[in-house]
Amino acid sequence: MSEPLLNVMKIMLLAGLYLFFLRVLWAVYNELRDSRHRVARRPETATLAQPGPTGGSRKAQRIASRRGASATAVIVGQLVVVEPAPMAGLTFALANEATIGRAPSCGIHLDDTYVSQVHARIFANHEGFFIEDLGSSNGTLRNGERLEATTALLPGDRLAIGTTVMEFS
Repeated sequence: MSEPLLNVMKIMLLAGLYLFFLRVLWAVYNELRDSRHRVARRPETATLAQPGPTGGSRKAQRIASRRGASATAVIVGQLVVVEPAPMAGLTFALANEATIGRAPSCGIHLDDTYVSQVHARIFANHEGFFIEDLGSSNGTLRNGERLEATTALLPGDRLAIGTTVMEFS
């Protein structure tokens, strides 16, 4: 081979290596950045309480609010794992705010390679529970549709995060 051709091949190899490293850095940046700034309106979070002797039902909340017993709404929710089969039935109680991800620091820890370190966030305010995807690589699905923005959760909604499917109630 001629020397000019070898020089061109060296330059192409170096350019390919630089592009590869830039792509890796971009993926790491996307994984670690805080994507909450993309939400147009971030609802304020409310203080949540555990269900009391009344069971925390909506009817009990209305009665308590009529009596003026509490200025803070009591909102209780949970996620129940539907799939995969070995985890089926596992229940996560939802409090004020919970993160879902592969990181041990997440409130809902999922050991799944398709789940980002901090994949999604569920939070509550006076209107109910909401979910937002935190810029995960594989996205978060609610009832089979990919989340594009902060979305309200309704009882019976199914969330697919990686290979794990959970039902909100």
